[in-house]
Amino acid sequence: MATGVNRYLLLTQDPGLVDACTVALQDRPAEVVPVRDIGPLPALLDRQIDLVLIDLNLPDRTLQATADVLGQRRELPTVILSNGPTDAWDRISRGSPLERVLPMPFAAKDLWTIADDLVERSRFLLEQLVGESSAIQEIRAQIILVGPTPVTVLLSGESGTGKDVVARALHHYSGREGAPFKPINCAAIPENLLENELFGHEKGAFTDARSQTRGIFEQANGGTVFLDEIGEMALTAQVRLLRVLEERSVTRIGGEAAIPVDVRVLAASNKDLLAAVSRGEFRRDLYYRLKVVEMALPPLRERRHDIPLLIEHYVAQLTRDRRGARFEGVSAEAMDLLIEYDWPGNVRELRNLVEN
Repeated sequence: MATGVNRYLLLTQDPGLVDACTVALQDRPAEVVPVRDIGPLPALLDRQIDLVLIDLNLPDRTLQATADVLGQRRELPTVILSNGPTDAWDRISRGSPLERVLPMPFAAKDLWTIADDLVERSRFLLEQLVGESSAIQEIRAQIILVGPTPVTVLLSGESGTGKDVVARALHHYSGREGAPFKPINCAAIPENLLENELFGHEKGAFTDARSQTRGIFEQANGGTVFLDEIGEMALTAQVRLLRVLEERSVTRIGGEAAIPVDVRVLAASNKDLLAAVSRGEFRRDLYYRLKVVEMALPPLRERRHDIPLLIEHYVAQLTRDRRGARFEGVSAEAMDLLIEYDWPGNVRELRNLVEN
């Protein structure tokens, strides 16, 4: 875990539970902040709270109000402390992968193990998608909401907005994070090789096919396939991809057997796919099959106030990774220029500038 003290907000009216949590976490880098009612909760959550602990013995109206507040902060990890059935919370839960139930009474190790794990999982999202703008907060909330589901997601946005980062975050919070994440850039592979990369081939399928080869979909079985720049995919490959999505099986080039695959598919494009559909360059049925959920990533010029935070993040990252690297900072005048610049290359361009 990162250094520093984590602040855990404990919502309870039971002094004994306050004592139990405080004692359980006394040897951890954690500060327990007890709260008896919902009133001060929104203001406290604005003060860098790392995790919320909720006593399920609170009145139903308090639990409902708490769920409503936390529903606007899906990236905030939460532990539900329960000494009985959890039906009351199950009915109002925000359904976040950053939410766990801990039965009471609990062992100290159980509490801090769950707390450490949830804080680390939430930190991944905050470190990968840096910023405080409403646009980036909405993207983080969508990741937490959509990540645990099996639905296909289409990521749209200009080049350099971080579609690959969002794809990895969706995989991280999918429940498939222990299985393979297989990205492939459809624009970087020649048309005659793309189908082979995606679906594999049988021995003898073509002149150089000296052995059987599994494609990306087979390699990613149980995990996630990320099809970047899918708008560049040839129509013949689109037909085979649609069949994989509908039948949940893949047939290798030169083969006849349909091989079952359990794969979550994410796709991305920096071009208008609907316009490509109207031009006959992209299949309409595939477009709607991919667009079960669409996440539009904002360009950097639409979240200018995140630029200082991004610069700070990249400076810290690059100086940590490169021994002896020094950076004296950015003057106020230079920062103003950076904020006013339109960044046609978006976040990727900004990171490259910091590295320069």
